[in-house]
Amino acid sequence: MDDADSRKKSGLWENLNRFLSGRKKVTEEEIQELMDAGEEEGIINEEENAMIRSIFALGDTVVREVMVPRTDMACIPIDAPVREALDTIIACGHSRIPVYEGTMDNIVGLLYAKDLLKLWGKDEGDIHLRSIMRPSMFIPESKNLEEMLQEFRKKRIHLAIVVDEYGGTSGLLTIEDLLEQIVGDIQDEYDTEEERLIVDEDGSVLVDARLPIEELEEHFGIKIERDKFDTVGGLAFHLTGRIPESGEVVILDNLSITVLEADERRVIKLKVERLPEITGED
Repeated sequence: MDDADSRKKSGLWENLNRFLSGRKKVTEEEIQELMDAGEEEGIINEEENAMIRSIFALGDTVVREVMVPRTDMACIPIDAPVREALDTIIACGHSRIPVYEGTMDNIVGLLYAKDLLKLWGKDEGDIHLRSIMRPSMFIPESKNLEEMLQEFRKKRIHLAIVVDEYGGTSGLLTIEDLLEQIVGDIQDEYDTEEERLIVDEDGSVLVDARLPIEELEEHFGIKIERDKFDTVGGLAFHLTGRIPESGEVVILDNLSITVLEADERRVIKLKVERLPEITGED
């Protein structure tokens, strides 16, 4: 370490000591100010600063904002044969899938891929999923991510089922979803990265319905009032009061939102464009 780096680090620690000296509590804002100062002085880089800020944001982010929605969940009915369960796990690429009885609002357990692999070569006809599935953990949509991270660590589990205020299944949350809020998307060698927002030549954007509202706001430089939704697909549902059909157009202030792809359960792809300003003539 050269003298310049030593002076930078000593300057940051002097500021930290000044904040901590004679105090029992340091505010979140003060720590973030120190991190910003550290980035400006080159002691930490932009990614490290962003990661620290993301950790603070966990307490302000609720499960509903980051969960895998119900429509994207891969599940298996409890009366399915072992071979079907194995095929489902192979097709979806997940190591754990929920098991339901009757409907997806009645999740009764989790099926682990490693438990199925133990049955390889055995007579599958006499094996019922109920005998090999594991208990599932249920969490409310409103729980914050800081609490969830601690709970996942304490109970040593990697997946929880998210339920709404009526007890119905809203989605699921994994430890990977939580970690991605801190370090960004985690891609393995088999993941194919898909862009959720693609800018067209005419200035319009093609978006995945799961695109967070914040990213749409940032792109168009606008602010969208919201309460019960966090994605562009949720916005379209909110504006129509139902699942909109393909080809349907909804207007929000100076934005035109066209549903490009949808099925009976959800919106999949949309096109968003800014409407031309109307100027009056004398």
